[in-house]
Amino acid sequence: MADLNVKIDVEEKDDEYEALNSERTLDSWVISQSVKLPDKMTTPVVNSGNFIHHSDSLHVALRPIITLAQCFAVLPVNGINSPDTSGLKFTWRSFKILYFGISIIMSSFMTVCSLIRLLSTDFHSVKMTALVFSGTACLTSLLFLKLATHWPQFASYWEKVERELATRHRRPSKMSLVKRCKYITLAIMILALIEHTLSLASGYLSARDCAALRGDKDIAKIYFKTQFPQVFNKTQYAMWKGVVVQCNNVLSTFSWNFMDLFLILLSTALTYHFSQLNDRLYSVKDKIMPEWWWAEARSDYNRLASLTRLVDSYIAGIVVLSFGTNLYFICIQLMYSFDGMASIVRTIYFCFSFGFLLGRTAAVSLSAASVHDESLLPAPVLYSVNTSSYSTEVVRFLMQVTTDNVGLTGMKFFSITRSLVLTVAGTIVTYELVLVQFNAVQQVNASNLTNAYEVKELRFASWETNYFEPTTFQYVKKKN
Repeated sequence: MADLNVKIDVEEKDDEYEALNSERTLDSWVISQSVKLPDKMTTPVVNSGNFIHHSDSLHVALRPIITLAQCFAVLPVNGINSPDTSGLKFTWRSFKILYFGISIIMSSFMTVCSLIRLLSTDFHSVKMTALVFSGTACLTSLLFLKLATHWPQFASYWEKVERELATRHRRPSKMSLVKRCKYITLAIMILALIEHTLSLASGYLSARDCAALRGDKDIAKIYFKTQFPQVFNKTQYAMWKGVVVQCNNVLSTFSWNFMDLFLILLSTALTYHFSQLNDRLYSVKDKIMPEWWWAEARSDYNRLASLTRLVDSYIAGIVVLSFGTNLYFICIQLMYSFDGMASIVRTIYFCFSFGFLLGRTAAVSLSAASVHDESLLPAPVLYSVNTSSYSTEVVRFLMQVTTDNVGLTGMKFFSITRSLVLTVAGTIVTYELVLVQFNAVQQVNASNLTNAYEVKELRFASWETNYFEPTTFQYVKKKN
């Protein structure tokens, strides 16, 4: 593939060591050197014929997850249910692209409505938050569309690396990649579903209370008008409009959760393969190994490093968007946490939603940082290589591990390491202080608007659209 932009710099060594291995196998070397190998080390076994059924395949692990995502107009790739990556293809003439087009049009409409509302009225943080959420939904869809156009080539390259790694002996993992991805997806999607259910309950209770105060029996009308003021403040309300906007909101909410889930899964897959290589290295720690064995290990490490750089080139934009939006919404939720909650349900919902957001952000950060952590683990093994086994390949391997910065980044603006988590936490505290002061100014300005009338306010926070939307229902009566 011409646009992969990844060059494996170990190809010139492959032919040399392949010829060497054909003449000098591990068994013959052991006999000649009279060295006992560790129990876990065996002769490499090629199993590429059954690889497509291997549980460690990323294609097999992500197949049900991408199928679920396509139900919400995300990552429109054809042939995802094929047994291997050879059946994958992207085409603009498909129902999935049509579905995606409808979704992006609706998200763009919500973004424009939020922008008009922001520019035509006094500035408020909640109006800005509505714009950020709608804009994030649009950008997420476009970034995954861009990834979908390259997904067949990307998945094919990943599978090629997996085939090459599968020719080496690997210590059996306690949990396969498929199971890991399945459990992670179930955990995040179940928590997201609970959050969405609490959101609906909170919004319904708020709409019911508002309808009771106004004497209006149409709770659905109150619900949609208060949930989506950027739409129904400019257009006349109709039930079908509310349903359409609500459906778009569900798609946007899923895309936001899936963005983080996708980053976690890819990071987990990279970490999984690095950990298998590290297990292989640690199984021969302090053992005497031939030079060609270290050459194979270095070659595998270099393949994984090149794969990591390729992954980073494709998902860098998604990483920046994920970290940026999560940081913004954490600050916004912290700011609104200083406001009183109107009911127990709303309090439970706020606490759960905030905790879920923090947990999801931490999971993305730590899972991506684990790729960098695993890439450094071969160093202790290489430092402890026996003098009789020390060779040029060990030197090259050690130099690459200690000097090559392997890991995911945010478009090269920042590298995702464990230290980044503390940096983000400090940034949240800094910006939160600014937002608290800004919110105090807004509340003072709002209090000056109630001189001529008595205003009955019912403020509620709804994360149906993943942002807080304080709404005011007014009963106006002249003072005597």
